[in-house]
Amino acid sequence: MVSRSFFAIDSEALVVTSSTNPDILDSNIINASDTPDGTRFVFQGGFGSQLVTLEDTGGDPDVFEDDDGENHVITDGAGLVEDGTQVESESVILIQAVDADGNLTGPVIQLIVFSQNGVTQDVWGFSTTAPLEPGVTYEKVGDDIIGDSIYTDFVPCFAAGTLIRTPHGLRPVEDIALGDPVWTRGDPRARVTWTGATTVAATGAFAPIVFAPGTLGNTRELVLSPEHRVAIDGAQAELMFGEETVLVAAKHLLGAPGVSRREGGTITYCHIMFDRHRILDAEGAPCESFYPGDMAMTAVDKAARAELIALFPELATGPDSYGPLAAACLKRREAAVLRLG
Repeated sequence: MVSRSFFAIDSEALVVTSSTNPDILDSNIINASDTPDGTRFVFQGGFGSQLVTLEDTGGDPDVFEDDDGENHVITDGAGLVEDGTQVESESVILIQAVDADGNLTGPVIQLIVFSQNGVTQDVWGFSTTAPLEPGVTYEKVGDDIIGDSIYTDFVPCFAAGTLIRTPHGLRPVEDIALGDPVWTRGDPRARVTWTGATTVAATGAFAPIVFAPGTLGNTRELVLSPEHRVAIDGAQAELMFGEETVLVAAKHLLGAPGVSRREGGTITYCHIMFDRHRILDAEGAPCESFYPGDMAMTAVDKAARAELIALFPELATGPDSYGPLAAACLKRREAAVLRLG
């Protein structure tokens, strides 16, 4: 069985204000089939994204990429849906914002609608491909009644623009390509074996973690995805954990001086991978390379996953076959005792 996490918003956040289907007026968002084109919604304030986890009881990771309602069981509903509920990626509703003159404006946004217990109209939540603005009216402009959704999770990675140390000087992470040499501990010319990128709304738990200059020895701001791990070296790691180096997820350092979460807009996260898990230099701070563990492999899309398995056939038997982490990884409670700077 395989678990996957994704971000969802309560169905109560989108209320129908006008529609040619009178049965849905003043109701929460419902499935695409019962929502005619032209239906308008208002996005209510006070609703944030919640991280929800489900399990594929069918045992095939690819089943996450269809609207199968029998093999998806919620294991952590985050208050949006009861644990143990069978859920389905019911449909996709395409919307656009409506301006003050009643005209459509801005990009088309996908709403991925989630139903429960085999009842297509019983929608408990939805996800979006872009942030929605509280108080703004949105209009349905199309749909796809086949769910066909890829539930997503965090991919540990660097924000675009992060400067990575290479044998030829500092380079933005997004400019590093397959085969390029990068400085890493133990190999100052390690060759990159895979790169990827993910653009998401920088809101809620997707918002990046920002390390102010000097926090980790970094010369500029270091911006990481919440799950990206940084390396802590020296006497502190040795004294507290008996290790020369430990890895800590960026999100576990929130609250330490110089560490904050930045929300707003969108952000592109970039990841680079080597023949094995390595520690590299990002903005002068020691950080991990991409590690294809369970979370990361389910987070990348199907095409990226297929590419990774083509490059590393052993991954088809499980992420553990890639090899060990470059250092011991701390849990949140352990990370709380660390002092940065």
